Amino acid sequence: MEEPLISIVVTTYNHEDYIERCLRGIAMQQCSYPFEVLIGEDCSPDGTREVLKRLEAELPSNFHFFYREHNMGAMGDNNSNDLVNRARGKYLACCEGDDFWTYEGKLQKQVEFLETHPEYVACFHHCTVVGADSEPNGEKYPDCPEEDYSFREFFYITMPGQLATFLCRREPYLEAKRRYSELQRYSNYASDRRNAFILLVEGKVRCFQESWSAYRHITSGGTSHSATFHYSRDFATNEVLYGQTLVDYAERYGNEEALRAAKETAYRVRFRWCHGKYKVESLKNIMHDLAGEKHRLSLATTWFRWYAVLALRMARGRSVTL
Repeated sequence: MEEPLISIVVTTYNHEDYIERCLRGIAMQQCSYPFEVLIGEDCSPDGTREVLKRLEAELPSNFHFFYREHNMGAMGDNNSNDLVNRARGKYLACCEGDDFWTYEGKLQKQVEFLETHPEYVACFHHCTVVGADSEPNGEKYPDCPEEDYSFREFFYITMPGQLATFLCRREPYLEAKRRYSELQRYSNYASDRRNAFILLVEGKVRCFQESWSAYRHITSGGTSHSATFHYSRDFATNEVLYGQTLVDYAERYGNEEALRAAKETAYRVRFRWCHGKYKVESLKNIMHDLAGEKHRLSLATTWFRWYAVLALRMARGRSVTL
């Protein structure tokens, strides 16, 4: 069997109504490079497994199905990590089972770009936000409006792209992820934000401005993160610890720009949670720490600059993930 250049990871749980659309979008790719598809079904209580059993007989042999005997837990992370560890490709792409690719040239264009631009570690593209009916729902994903992602965009919580738009050099990404996990202070926080930061530390990140996939955003019912998320004291604590982890990582592996962005982000989240219902920080402690910073004036104004930029972008019709 030909060695794959690209490994595509698909995690699925309770996606009975969506998983076929996801896999058909991968199967339609017109790609001159060999690829493998690793699909992990995490003991869904609905009919997802039955749909996959039917599709397994129809799809090409480069589609590999893994039916878990027990739910792997950890919000699907263990399912995903197992598939990533099985991946053999030089490049890694992902598509969760309720999202789908809409352009048959997606893989070809992304791989061609990374093959000819060694200074880039990853590339993303835009996506269209859809509802349960797979039709655009009018929302706008906060993807990067520039051709190259930057630490400035990271600070303002613009994303390089949604998970289904992601293609990276597998080994550098996994090594960066391993190093980050050694420093991680928190138990649970959005992995896409971690990924955006560690990829920028590794190299350049390209953001194609075309929409080549669909992101299914359902905020009520179901088991997705969007449907089950709620703010809490635990979330606030984890977000503060996430900011501190960014600083630790930048101090060890990044440059001055990465460290500045990490500290700005860390102070922003600390200011965010030093008041209100879920207060977990002390303003006195924050100001004490700021007094010892080289760029204390700039860092002290990050909270206010962040809100000003958010207000401007929202006024221009850009959706923002807080």
